[in-house]
Amino acid sequence: MFDLVSDSTRMGILRALADAYSEEPTDPWLEYTELQEAVGIRDNGNFNYHLEQLGDLVVKEPTGYMISRIGMGVVSAVSSGALDPERTWGPIDAPGACYHCEDSLQLHYEDGILRLTCGRDEHAIPLSVPPSLLESHPEDELIERIAFLENRWGALLRQNICSECHGRVDGEIELGGARSEHYHYHGHCHRCGFQHGIPVGMYLVSHPAVTSFFYERGVDVRTVPFWTLEFCKPHSETVLCTDPLRLRVDVTRENETLSITLDRAGTVTATERAQTTA
Repeated sequence: MFDLVSDSTRMGILRALADAYSEEPTDPWLEYTELQEAVGIRDNGNFNYHLEQLGDLVVKEPTGYMISRIGMGVVSAVSSGALDPERTWGPIDAPGACYHCEDSLQLHYEDGILRLTCGRDEHAIPLSVPPSLLESHPEDELIERIAFLENRWGALLRQNICSECHGRVDGEIELGGARSEHYHYHGHCHRCGFQHGIPVGMYLVSHPAVTSFFYERGVDVRTVPFWTLEFCKPHSETVLCTDPLRLRVDVTRENETLSITLDRAGTVTATERAQTTA
């Protein structure tokens, strides 16, 4: 697939067909001469060669040519910028403080990763956010968009869905790992092999009990950066027992605390609300 679209002429054909679909989704067909003109290739032999090489990425009918669903997927992947190793963005200031040193934070995209960093590489947190989001959304809305995309990660994992390829993920809550000795949810994707590791609190951000708890107070917690939420910080969970494992995560807002109990599989086994005392 990468070989097919490595040539600029082939990518130009796909983009022209994608533009036609964007402009007229109910009639996305381009006649041969229209497509050739859109791509800007006058040599019929050269143009025909590259058009044929695209195979199933393009649909051919007597009425003309149309991009296929697979072809649109290729255009979307390339347009995201995630496949461009030279892409850079930022840095911009980010809310909150570093988990490890309490220094201020910045967001910086480089080498295919958006990093939340205080300036120390060993403290950086990698975020799964493509350049397309960073470059196309208004700056004053960007933090909320990044937060939403990251917080959706936990929601997908609770449904055993890989955020990278949408294959099946199996996982459980584990102690330790690449960083300090704290509990986190670790998931393994059986399809692409991606390894998911997120704080226990972040795993719960989009759980209905948590979203409703915040919504009652006028906050859409899905758009709040997880690194600014106290219950998402490492070591914020309480160990109730280890055999079998039971953890409690306390979410406090104003004068009330929502307590959520999880088992090793990450299943919420109990929720409880209680008024907090001054």
